[in-house]
Amino acid sequence: MLKALVKKQLLELTAPLRRSSATGRRRTGWKAAAFGVLVVCLFGLVMGSVGVLDALICPPLTAAGLDWLYFALSAAPALLVGVLGGGMMAYSSLYAARDNEMLLSLPIPPGMILGVRMGYVWFLGLGYQALVLAPAYGVYFVLGSRPVAAALAMVPVLASLGCLVLAVSCLAGWAAAMLGGRITRYKAALNLLYAVAVLALALGANVGVRQGLTWLLTHLDQVQTLGGSAWLVYLLGSAAAGDGWAVGLLAAAGLGALALCWLVLRKNYLRIMTTRRAGARPAYREKPARARSVRRALLGREWLRLAGSTSYMVNSTMASILMVLAVPVLVWKAEDLRALLALWPQAGAYGPAAGCGLVCSAAAMSLITPPSVSLEGRTLWLIQSLPVTPWQALRAKLDLHLVLTLPPALAAAGCAVWLLGCDALSAGLVLAETALFTLLTGAAGLVLGLRLPNLHWTNETAAVKNSAAPVVTLFGGWAALAALTGLWWVTRGLLGPARALAACCAVTAAGCIGLLHLLRRWGTAAFARL
Repeated sequence: MLKALVKKQLLELTAPLRRSSATGRRRTGWKAAAFGVLVVCLFGLVMGSVGVLDALICPPLTAAGLDWLYFALSAAPALLVGVLGGGMMAYSSLYAARDNEMLLSLPIPPGMILGVRMGYVWFLGLGYQALVLAPAYGVYFVLGSRPVAAALAMVPVLASLGCLVLAVSCLAGWAAAMLGGRITRYKAALNLLYAVAVLALALGANVGVRQGLTWLLTHLDQVQTLGGSAWLVYLLGSAAAGDGWAVGLLAAAGLGALALCWLVLRKNYLRIMTTRRAGARPAYREKPARARSVRRALLGREWLRLAGSTSYMVNSTMASILMVLAVPVLVWKAEDLRALLALWPQAGAYGPAAGCGLVCSAAAMSLITPPSVSLEGRTLWLIQSLPVTPWQALRAKLDLHLVLTLPPALAAAGCAVWLLGCDALSAGLVLAETALFTLLTGAAGLVLGLRLPNLHWTNETAAVKNSAAPVVTLFGGWAALAALTGLWWVTRGLLGPARALAACCAVTAAGCIGLLHLLRRWGTAAFARL
């Protein structure tokens, strides 16, 4: 029975390599090989980027006898990455697995199910940590002063850190399961806020790491006393560097945390697996019906679809959230930014176009329309059976894009205009180009969504993230922005910066008119044929 459970978890782990999440069909031949190569290249890119940073900091730290600090700078982020990734996997694998009831109906002890699934989460957490720690060890084997000791400690340290990550991940997953059982409304919005918080934490950690590395590389003589004041970091780095006593303490801590987590979960795991907290009982309240126009009703339908899908909301509206957050940051740092602009002699002439380009590049990442057609899925017949025209249904999807993207983009563009001190003509052209480019990317995304639909997905995440339309829209929008930038650069000498920006507005407006005409003619017919 244990062998069958382990085989099941291994098949679940390798399922993305064997089966497409977009269509549910099995990958065969060159498709499976190509997907495997893509995964290997992606992991290689991430690990290579980490290895470049490790190669920069390893020689000065090891030359100063601070091998423990070098490994601490890699082990601490690895631990954080493992907890962030393992926490989500622990929730979906331990507490919210779809086959819980099926496994419990078999003659399998719940403790065995828990053990196998905890091993699965441990292996995934180990993989997350290896993305950061493996390049650090590889660089140290070449440039370090004690590569043999580090090589002997690598496996025990990774296993011990995996146990710590597993214990914390199980706790985080348990907290997520408890909160998820009590929250019955606004789950998608809360997940969006969580994603924004994680992104803000990552950006803050990036700034902190850069400042810390700058201080370390310029004050190596003052770091010798750091081990006494930060003994946990010192223990972590010393264990990774190969000190025997530190490896023993780290192993004891990891095994102790894992044993405690096992005892607590084994006692309550059956109750957690079988408990389904019901939401609030709906109560009928008589309300007067409000008549709405067809356009507002269809826009409300699109909004409800967005608000009810976590994947759709998080991946499609992140750009709008970032533009909204950028406005107070720009106002807060206005003096510092103006001081930097004062060092740019051509800020007055090139500043409006540069600010407009930055805002438009952010607006191009708002991918609301590309997956909107695919998300209709097998319920497409519902909207097609309503007494509305195909153009009204498509226009509602474009309206949602404009409602959620245009106000943040105009706010960010207005803030940029204020910072640059533009004249009235340049300010008006920046705002006009921002609005036109937002409309252009939304219409282009809708055209591509109709041209490259994916109506046979098995998971809505596949329609949002794994379809061709969002990817082509994103890179196509950036390519169009690059072409407009080239047009402005070529014509600025003949027409002047302001008139060159007006020419870009004219070209963008022509593109919008063409795409809207295409949607009215070809798009409505294509939508009716789906």
